[in-house]
Amino acid sequence: MTEEQLDTILANFARNWSDEPIVGRYDDTIVIRLYTIKRADNVVFQSGKRNTEDTICQRSDFFTMVFVDKNQLDELSKYVNLENLTLESKFRDFSKLQGIQKKFLSLTNILPPDYSRDETSIVDKSKFNNYLDHLNKVKKIKEKATKIVRDKFNVGDNAQEKVDTSAIFANVGYIVKGFEGKYISLSKGDRTFIKKFMDDQIKDGAYRITIKETLPLYRESIQEIIDLGKGLLKLTENKIQVKSYSRKRLGEERKTLESCWQLYFERYLQVMLMGYKDFYPQTVFKPMEGYDKEARPDFLAVDIYNNVDIIEIKHHRTTIFRKEDGRDSYYPSHNLTKAIFQLNKYLDLRSENIDYTKITNEQTRSIIQNSNFYRPRGLLIISSIDHITADRTDDEVSARLEKEIRKLKTAYSNIDVMLFDELIRNLENYVAYLDIYLGEK
Repeated sequence: MTEEQLDTILANFARNWSDEPIVGRYDDTIVIRLYTIKRADNVVFQSGKRNTEDTICQRSDFFTMVFVDKNQLDELSKYVNLENLTLESKFRDFSKLQGIQKKFLSLTNILPPDYSRDETSIVDKSKFNNYLDHLNKVKKIKEKATKIVRDKFNVGDNAQEKVDTSAIFANVGYIVKGFEGKYISLSKGDRTFIKKFMDDQIKDGAYRITIKETLPLYRESIQEIIDLGKGLLKLTENKIQVKSYSRKRLGEERKTLESCWQLYFERYLQVMLMGYKDFYPQTVFKPMEGYDKEARPDFLAVDIYNNVDIIEIKHHRTTIFRKEDGRDSYYPSHNLTKAIFQLNKYLDLRSENIDYTKITNEQTRSIIQNSNFYRPRGLLIISSIDHITADRTDDEVSARLEKEIRKLKTAYSNIDVMLFDELIRNLENYVAYLDIYLGEK
């Protein structure tokens, strides 16, 4: 295509769409505007024909202009529809796959003056040609597969009838399946292909993963969370041990048990307490009056009924019962009393103690800003069954202490108390009943 022929095409565009597409001409290049077609919202059909005009406007997201080499004008039609100066669909798909979506598109290495290379995507023509070759080969394979199905399996004799893979896979099934209903071992390459194929099918909506009592993770992933929690329960307050475990298993180094649990719950508490729909770590709180600057609640959570809860955690080795000297009775420890007092103080929070900029959920922000945030409930996560008391226990004492724990849960009108291993055990029990299956859309 000569420059004169291109000028004729661009003049027709200017006349049809009342817009001048040429931005500038230089020694080696021409700069042309690129456009996008906007379909009319209210499509009108008259006598069976579409009778609504589309509009056209210059692209504004990426590739607003194209730089063309004057000596290689024939290449332009591979990338741009010359009738309306929109991107060809195959190149648009290619550019998204390659991530080459900058302000300007260039079909030449020689950029016109005053245009930044940082804002320009220079097309790798060999890659695009390979992509077109790939599409062509895929098309030929589909055509051949259709012909094989029609000729060999007597399916879809009508040339207009759409042919799928059912006949091929049904016959492949006879080949790979053994006499006892078992399939032959798949090669590593085949397993990779099938996994990728199924992933794409699920993403495209051919199947959906359904989990009873919907949980946002697979069974295997939940088991990893449980195993992580059980590993934390085995930790002592040895700093070397704590730092090593947190670095290896949690991916971030922590120096104390409490900070390890904070990191663990930041990631997984919403899975363990599924009644919460919105959940934020302590960074959402501003410092409270009368407290040290660093003294803030550990978590803020909103349940499905829009109730706001404040969650405070200690660590799993905290003793919460002491045996009374000379008597066969147990009473709350200083650690528990102190933790309850601290959480009670946090329940005096007001709306101004929350940093709204860190509340991403608009409904939660509205609840707090509209003065509905008054006297929230508290949840204290503390201790574990092995460390509930510092005294030696047997089965009878353990049973008594479990009864004391149940009493503890009702002793405070606005505060609930949970053990660390209680949370993990509840999740473990839930997973035992979890049913995952694939269902066709």
